[in-house]
Amino acid sequence: MGSAIVIFPALWATYLATSRSAQWAFVYAYLPILLWFPYYFQWDIPVIPNPSFAEAAIVPLMLLFIRRGMPGWKFSFTDVLVFTLVLLTCLSEYHSYGYKLAQNLMATMILSVLFPYILAKSVESAGLRIDFAKVIVIVLAIISILLLLEMVTNPKYTLWQRFLGNFFGSGWTRDIETRWGFTRAEGPFGHSIYAGLIMFIGFRLQRWLEWNQAWPAKMKWLPSKFPPAKTFTLILLLGAITPLARAPWLSAILAAILIFILAIVINWFKQPVQRLLVIATLLIGVIILGLVAKTAVEQFASVDREEALESSRERQTVAYRFELYTTYGEIVMEKWALGWGRLGWPQDKAQWSIDNTYLQLALNHGFIAVMCLLLLFLYLPIRLFFRMIQQPATAMPNRGLDLTLLGILVGTGFCLATVALGGTHQTLLFILFGWTDAYLQTSPTAIRHVSMATYSSPLPFQFRRIM
Repeated sequence: MGSAIVIFPALWATYLATSRSAQWAFVYAYLPILLWFPYYFQWDIPVIPNPSFAEAAIVPLMLLFIRRGMPGWKFSFTDVLVFTLVLLTCLSEYHSYGYKLAQNLMATMILSVLFPYILAKSVESAGLRIDFAKVIVIVLAIISILLLLEMVTNPKYTLWQRFLGNFFGSGWTRDIETRWGFTRAEGPFGHSIYAGLIMFIGFRLQRWLEWNQAWPAKMKWLPSKFPPAKTFTLILLLGAITPLARAPWLSAILAAILIFILAIVINWFKQPVQRLLVIATLLIGVIILGLVAKTAVEQFASVDREEALESSRERQTVAYRFELYTTYGEIVMEKWALGWGRLGWPQDKAQWSIDNTYLQLALNHGFIAVMCLLLLFLYLPIRLFFRMIQQPATAMPNRGLDLTLLGILVGTGFCLATVALGGTHQTLLFILFGWTDAYLQTSPTAIRHVSMATYSSPLPFQFRRIM
């Protein structure tokens, strides 16, 4: 009965939705619930699938959103990709195991992927763009401080497990991992890699808020010597370091380089055609360098793990991921359409962990599902790119949301080739897909960034600083 506490945050979200709107409750109730409460703590209910805190909260919001006519939601090609991915995952699981064993994953795909994606598409029309980013940043900033404590104190259980674990009995555990003498912090996210990926998203959103001067000059609960924008940036940077996860770090570096280069190109070249030619030239150069480096990468990775271990731990990790394709390639082809069902494929005991989202999805639910996910990582960034290069010459490129979202999606898509997708990070990713699609549906001539006067001007006059 203790696990019934899952319902209390859901009741709060319901109250906000009925008193304000489903979109408002989605931003101010659902997002904090999603990020704060671990996904593996679930309400044990007989007969029906067991909901987590976030899953219990999304149901009343979605019902109210539908009842009020789904304001702000517009059908798009992105919807086709997401709906198809969810449908294929459910069909694959049902085909492999039957309803009784498949119901939990089917419920997860609907409650933790489809419903959050749909509600995220209403954020733009509700005028909650800044609120959406700020809520994520504030919650993750609080978690970052706790992650830092977790990294240096090496606790047996996370703070969330210590306070909430007794309500949920068994079914959850923690494998403590260390690197360079420190504990790899995971917080409420279930794994240090998930924590690193989520902190990467939060850091990039905070940089966008900082560039747009969306924070006030002072906050009552911060000392006057600590400007809120710089403080949040520093805290989230520390939070991104604490999981000690290399793949999210590489993603963050890739996103930062991409944003830096594109911002320079847009600032230096005023015509869209010029920008396109310069970027195409740079892309060709990157491809050539990649082909040149291909041989070196293959020599570094194409050794057995025993030989790699003699060289370094990092080389063993790369070799392990390289071998996954040869180990499971033929197994994928045996059931390429709907896959084997979750964890239903013949496992190699030496390579039981599939550290590759695309390969894991192909094994579990087939090639078509993989194509849907890959298209999401191609279609949305391409649309963001072409919208970005159409920016007027006077716009400050790093303030554009399109550039930030492009960096997040490219970095995440790259990282998922080396890690698995799941838990809170999976839900947050599809929320970003929905938000990105809604942003792309807005008019390119609309205001692209936040007014400095509205959010951060210390002056009594609400003017822009324009000469």
